[in-house]
Amino acid sequence: MKKSILLLTNAYPDSPSSYRGIFIKRIALQLEHEGWKVSVVTPKIFRESEYFKEEKGVRVFRFPFFAGDRLLIEYSKIPYLRMILYYITGTFLTLYVVLRYQCQLVHAHWAIPTGPIGAVIGMLLRKPLFVTLHGSDLRMAMQSSFLKTIFLWVCRKARHLTCVSEEMKSELENMGIDSSKVAVFPMGVDDIFFDIGMNRGGRKENQSLTVLSNRNLQPIYNVSHLIRAIPGVLGAVPNAKFLIAGDGPERERLGEEAGRLGVAASVEFLGKIPHEDMPSLLEKTDVYVSTSLSDGTSVSLLEAMASGAFPVITDIAANKEWITDGTNGFLVPVDDETSLAHKIIQSLCNEGLTEEARQKNWKMVREKAYLKHHMEHLRAIYEPYVR
Repeated sequence: MKKSILLLTNAYPDSPSSYRGIFIKRIALQLEHEGWKVSVVTPKIFRESEYFKEEKGVRVFRFPFFAGDRLLIEYSKIPYLRMILYYITGTFLTLYVVLRYQCQLVHAHWAIPTGPIGAVIGMLLRKPLFVTLHGSDLRMAMQSSFLKTIFLWVCRKARHLTCVSEEMKSELENMGIDSSKVAVFPMGVDDIFFDIGMNRGGRKENQSLTVLSNRNLQPIYNVSHLIRAIPGVLGAVPNAKFLIAGDGPERERLGEEAGRLGVAASVEFLGKIPHEDMPSLLEKTDVYVSTSLSDGTSVSLLEAMASGAFPVITDIAANKEWITDGTNGFLVPVDDETSLAHKIIQSLCNEGLTEEARQKNWKMVREKAYLKHHMEHLRAIYEPYVR
């Protein structure tokens, strides 16, 4: 009998250019390649998204909840009525898929919001539940006692928990979660990014120097912080070019801000970039910038590090697990564009530092966040339940 798994996730790519949950899609395709029967259940956010689609053997089902083309992260308050429908339709669709395709185990990504669906299905059908925590779910649990109760209930119902950083594991232990069932390994990075980092050559004389941000244009990613730093960078490095990849509700405002600051000619908004095009974009990137206010272990950061782009990122706990300030990147305050501009200038003007960091970062990500190693960890967790 072919091994069968359900991946229950709040994010999964909606189109070829979508980057949402791309790491889960990579896991699904790899499991399918290895002989698993893989089904995915995820919410239908956008009108144009299909209710059902099969891609390279992976079946993707989407449940409606009147999302109105808005991600949950875009709501300033929890949309309770929509979330009631989210759980009703999500639970029934998950129940159908597990029974129809005889899924032997359920792996939920994000304890909130999708985790409760997995916990209910696991109890009803006596299926082993695995949960991966990504950071935003833990942040939500800290916002109210009700959400914390739901979060802890899901974690305790799971046979195994995986999280993307040591910081998160420590917080789970402080919340009373048994550390013996918690494993830490970030979402994996593909070979192609390592190939770019290995083969990256030195900068050519008189070439434009490129700074990339590829986080979504949501308030939590604070991309306006980078826009405000650009005039300071151009004062010292006038040939610097800034690429803003991604889309979101702040797109228009960010463009207007670049215009007001007089830097629009040096900034290019690329919109959504298909994941298969990200390696070629990182290949021509000198400095990678993330201005996120909060994060788990960012796959975008790991891909940039593997590709040889020099990281200038915010000084938050998850980033400190990967970057030592001034050694293999720079950590900057979340609210100081002068400091951000200064660190970008240093990065663009110190090729010796960036070359040394490239070698360190390539090795670090290869050892700690290689996709093949990630899959080995998953297989080791899954196998006792599917024999």
